[in-house]
Amino acid sequence: MNKLTDEQMAALLEAGYELRNREFKSPFLWSDINSRWLKERVARAVLGMTNTRSGGQIIIGVEEGKKKELIPRGLTDNQLNSFEDYDGIKGYIDGFSHTETNFDISWGELQNNKYVVFTIQEFYEIPAICKKDGQEKDVLKKDVIYTRSKKAPYGTIPVTDIELREIIHMAVDKEKYDLKTRGWIRKGGVSPEDFYKSKVKDID
Repeated sequence: MNKLTDEQMAALLEAGYELRNREFKSPFLWSDINSRWLKERVARAVLGMTNTRSGGQIIIGVEEGKKKELIPRGLTDNQLNSFEDYDGIKGYIDGFSHTETNFDISWGELQNNKYVVFTIQEFYEIPAICKKDGQEKDVLKKDVIYTRSKKAPYGTIPVTDIELREIIHMAVDKEKYDLKTRGWIRKGGVSPEDFYKSKVKDID
């Protein structure tokens, strides 16, 4: 794992609350069988960030207090080291998605507390769709498209019509860019954008 600078870590933690492109998770040991609920929550968050414009970060090592305040606990060395197996973690998360996700895992330290940071890129071509149920109740559901809510309080949610419009725009923009880079010009038929507009009448 690459190490983030103190300045980068401070910037990730400075808000003190979740943002649309930033989610926090309690410290846990990835390899612990008793951590399955948190692992599935991380997998769901990765899918959600993948389907959110500009992607985002998941910071592990921050607890939520009784009043919803965020408490930076940090990770033990054992917990931190359990995130070293990138291929194993990616294989686990991609096992819940019909398409491959794209993320990096880094770590940082601030005020003697250590954190793991997942940095997720938005989908490359088509959105990530959950391909199987998780083992934990109501965390991951087959055939659901997860995303980050566009309205506060921000969280990872099954897509609604509000977020779906954004995902459609993202997919259309990616196809336009792909066609342009290949030097292709659409000479006939209905463009993807016009098709989606015909289906969603009030799309911007």
